[in-house]
Amino acid sequence: MVFESLVSDLLNRFIGDYVENLDKSQLKIGIWGGNVVLENLKVKENALSELDAPFLVKTGQVGKLTLKIPWKNLYSEAVVATLDGLYLLVVPGTTVSGLCTSPGDAIKYDAAKEEKYMQEAKQKELLRIEEALRIAAQRDKNKDEKKDTFAEKLATQVIKNLQVKITSIHIRYEDDISDPQRPLSMGVTLGELSLQTADENWKPCILNETVKIIYKLVRLESLCAYWNVNSPLFYKGSWENILAKLKAGISTTNTELQDYQYIFKPIFASAKLCINPYAEIELKSPKVSLDLTVQNIAIEMTKPQYLTMVDLLESIDCMVKNAPYRKYRPELPVHKNAKQWWNYCITSVMEVHIRRQNQMWSWAYIRKHRQTLKAYKAVYKTKLTQSKLRDDIEKQIQELEKILDVFNITLARQQTQMEVVRSGEKVVGKKQGGEKQSGGGFFSGLFGRKKGEKKVEEDSKEADSIDELMTPEEKAKLYTAIGYSGSSHNLSLPKEYIAVVITFQLFSTSITVREEPNVPEILKVQMIALSTSISQRPAAQALKVEAKLEHWYVTGLKQHGSVPSLIASMGDSKSSLLTVLFELNPEASNADQVLMVQSQPVEIIYDAMTVNSLAEFFKTGKGVDLEVLTSATLMKLEEIKEKTAAGLSHIIKTRKVLDLRINLKPSYLLVPKSGFYDGKSDLVILDFGSLQLNSIDQGANKQISGSFSSLEEIMDRAYERYSLELKSVQVLFSKSGENWKAAHSQKSSKQHILRPLDIKVQLAKAMVEKDVRMAKFKISGELPLLHVKMSDQKLQDVIDLVNSIPLPQMASTPSTPTKKIPAIPLVEARPGVRFEQSLSPSVLLDVQDTDSEEDGGEHPTGDEAQRAPVEELTDLQFNFELKEVLLELTRHGDQENTVLALSVSQLGAEGKIRAYDLTVTSYLRKISLDYCEITDVQNQPLHLISSSDKPGSDLLKVEYIKAVTTGPNFQTTFDNTEQTLKVAFSSLDFLLHTKALLSTINYLTATIPQDLPGSGEKGTKKQTGKGTPAKKVSKGSKNKDVYNLKVYAKLGSFRVGVFDESRSIADIKVQGIDASVFVQAKETQVFARLRDIVVTDVDPKTIHKKAVSIMGEEVFSFQMALYPNATEGDGYSDTSKTDGKVTLKLGCIQIVYLHKFSMSLLKFIDNFQTAKEALSAATVQAAEKAASSVRDLAQKSFRLSMDIRLKAPVIVIPQSSVS
Repeated sequence: MVFESLVSDLLNRFIGDYVENLDKSQLKIGIWGGNVVLENLKVKENALSELDAPFLVKTGQVGKLTLKIPWKNLYSEAVVATLDGLYLLVVPGTTVSGLCTSPGDAIKYDAAKEEKYMQEAKQKELLRIEEALRIAAQRDKNKDEKKDTFAEKLATQVIKNLQVKITSIHIRYEDDISDPQRPLSMGVTLGELSLQTADENWKPCILNETVKIIYKLVRLESLCAYWNVNSPLFYKGSWENILAKLKAGISTTNTELQDYQYIFKPIFASAKLCINPYAEIELKSPKVSLDLTVQNIAIEMTKPQYLTMVDLLESIDCMVKNAPYRKYRPELPVHKNAKQWWNYCITSVMEVHIRRQNQMWSWAYIRKHRQTLKAYKAVYKTKLTQSKLRDDIEKQIQELEKILDVFNITLARQQTQMEVVRSGEKVVGKKQGGEKQSGGGFFSGLFGRKKGEKKVEEDSKEADSIDELMTPEEKAKLYTAIGYSGSSHNLSLPKEYIAVVITFQLFSTSITVREEPNVPEILKVQMIALSTSISQRPAAQALKVEAKLEHWYVTGLKQHGSVPSLIASMGDSKSSLLTVLFELNPEASNADQVLMVQSQPVEIIYDAMTVNSLAEFFKTGKGVDLEVLTSATLMKLEEIKEKTAAGLSHIIKTRKVLDLRINLKPSYLLVPKSGFYDGKSDLVILDFGSLQLNSIDQGANKQISGSFSSLEEIMDRAYERYSLELKSVQVLFSKSGENWKAAHSQKSSKQHILRPLDIKVQLAKAMVEKDVRMAKFKISGELPLLHVKMSDQKLQDVIDLVNSIPLPQMASTPSTPTKKIPAIPLVEARPGVRFEQSLSPSVLLDVQDTDSEEDGGEHPTGDEAQRAPVEELTDLQFNFELKEVLLELTRHGDQENTVLALSVSQLGAEGKIRAYDLTVTSYLRKISLDYCEITDVQNQPLHLISSSDKPGSDLLKVEYIKAVTTGPNFQTTFDNTEQTLKVAFSSLDFLLHTKALLSTINYLTATIPQDLPGSGEKGTKKQTGKGTPAKKVSKGSKNKDVYNLKVYAKLGSFRVGVFDESRSIADIKVQGIDASVFVQAKETQVFARLRDIVVTDVDPKTIHKKAVSIMGEEVFSFQMALYPNATEGDGYSDTSKTDGKVTLKLGCIQIVYLHKFSMSLLKFIDNFQTAKEALSAATVQAAEKAASSVRDLAQKSFRLSMDIRLKAPVIVIPQSSVS
């Protein structure tokens, strides 16, 4: 019968690969008898080879496997499968030099075993690739209208009659190599997993043939994981002793072992499965309903466990690196055997890195490899075209596959298959995956995997279809039992019918971090009532996933007799904390996909001791080089990136419309004084505001009319747009005893530092990726008002609060970076093992389009193919503007009167990021600084700083351009310049008022503390740290025509008015400042020029208005050129070469000396005695630095060519101001 052969093949396949000494003939006899009992099966040493990890099974046993199959009443009686006991003890498979206590601590290298394991892994990989190719080929074929109805009904019948029970599983890993002083053991245990038949009340019962609805009850008991530090080791004992300890180490429902440090506490779960085979006819209930319930998941970690995890990862990294050289390693201690160990090092490097590479490129090796490939293709063609192979052909195929790696074998197979198909020959030795088979889709997957193994071929021949597998009587009996008719078709189901419903409930989850076992936890995270619901509507190809989390709590380290709360849910008890809804082809929306996320407010409290303890917890105390973790993580990220990119490309091509609605209620952060919240301390409250992210006009893209007014409108509609709004972001400071919650709900109060602000951002993604006229992404944002208001007392209190919080202690001695030696990857050292990273079915399917490797043709490389479309593409276009920024500094009191008000209007930035360049333009329209305690004649505050009110003019405009030297337009558009900076400043007015300036200086001096902690020390450290690197000069590009940096600066004018308390003294106007800097590898040029400066005496009685003026076109013109390394080496003896050249031209300045005017200015300056003293001290320091620079210059013998031309000033001394 077909089922006996099927069960025999399945057991041989899934058990025979992992256990030793399996008597397949006895197994087959037992299956035909209906009762299979396998006891004490020994697990193979390389059973874990598919994990591609350096682990081997030291001790492994399958306790008892029982399979009861009632062949006489197969369709009415239950099939019972029982597994009682699976015990595995895993140890490191390689001996790492310098880490083992003795050579015998790990399993020794056996060349014969390693070769056998490698060949087995290669065959498994080839089978995996063949299966992937078969599935990929079938996926491209048109599906039958029946859509595997037979397979579904057969699977339903199997589930109906199946009962499974698995008990006593213990898988343990032991390691005393990572840290011999602190051996570790980790493992997973399972008490029981069962699948039982139940009645409608979910009570276990005996199978009833008349029942049409199937009820199955799944139970999971005592699933847990442990990580023991300083653990006793089992692997040194005898086989019997190890098994006894593994059996005793299984946690059960009633007992939890005390000597085990569990990272996953025992998990208990249950599932209720209800299958109604007739639901699609009745349309009253789902066809499949699954309810999964998990009581509690508790995760706990201590610091010793974390440290040993890091050590284990580092040890695995060393073992993986050592694997290619393991065959050459001497089984001798290092002491007194230096010669053998040096020979080991030399041989490893020569054989693995040097000789192997040299051999691959030798003509003899290439010729031999080509001959091997041709021989393999010839014998494989024979295998494809002949129904029965001779033994010598089979042996020749096996020998050739031992020589070739997986890539070459797969490539040769695909090319041979295409050659056979194109030649018109019939493939008889291998059934093609894409060939149409009537009803054989289900069985072809079961019988098609072991085609390459000789022993399986001897046991059973592959059949073409179910018609050849079964007699007509057997087939009719099977169809009747499962309710299937060969001529039946799928019913036309209504789109609103829900066929599958899956619900998942997790009542509680906790994650605990503690320093040592049985001590108070540092951090505890609790999630209460997590539920998920999944429903499917097959007629509409719709899927709905909904997840809810009711509560989330995080507590910290116990202190002052209480456990602080770090995160707590603050929302309404009637609504869930977090709700996520995702739906494909939703019923109530025109969009293709709907994603909704909603959250309630969360209160976050900063606790300094908990944060500092966590920082200390995750310190390893040494620089750990986890290359294996890094490489594995990067590899996974690359896989995820490729899959994500493929998914996004598919969405773009199919134009899926996403209805996105994210609404996060405002959460806030409390930062208490001293870092501990007791309800009585000062607080800084940071409200993150509510966040809303919604899609815009997503449904309109499908209803675009055929006529547009312009091309710009078409391009504008070709974007998917999203709106991001952040509302009511605010910062408050609350003194002890103040009601901050009441102030928090107001728009303005004394406690506010940052008043509520709103941010609006528009996001757009282009539907067309490769169009030079369209940016891939567009971001535009607007902030209407940023209003900060703070009093002098509040600023001092905030600084005191920040200084009172203890920070984590940083490591005193930073780890010294070591130079990494590149190691050969394990995949390269073992070709044919774990090849899926570099060989995918899509690549192999593309190979089938070529006749042979000689017919490849010429194809452009990746760079050539992508260069043309990538040149001018815009990756990102952004535009952001702050409409107004208002900063108010007030004086503390009952009514906090404003002292200084800084206002900035229309501060923005816009730019583009392209493949080879970046352009950013920033602008500032208007700025003003007002002193509010004194008013002018018009009863307005004094404008200490003001700018022009001319509409459309920019006060400041900064343009920055960065270009890549390899770009196509670097020489033309960017003029051979890597970085360009252009600064344009129009005009600015300053008002120097005696009383206002003195009051401002006194206010700022009293408000801002002079002795900020660590300010001077940090500055000293920064200067010290920058001393050495400052001598390094960037070499820049090697091309002498390339400019590393160009800076252009232009200042229109600025005006300074000098006032005392009663009158105006002087008016100073400076205009026409131009400057530029050009930096090249061999030369740096600096240019500066000042056109005009005028100092006016505003006394109405004087007739000499211009106290200082210019007689000529400009005040001065300065040029400097520096030539780095011009006088180094042989150039020092050439006196015509200089390190720099300075040219200075100073125009004629006319000064009219009026004693009264000069004394007014001096009297004005005398009012700022403190500033004068600070200026004098700064002048002394500058003089000392200048003298030091001159001494350094003299020591370095810096050559400077100077051309200075000064015009003598004209000084006029009138008899009086009116003469």
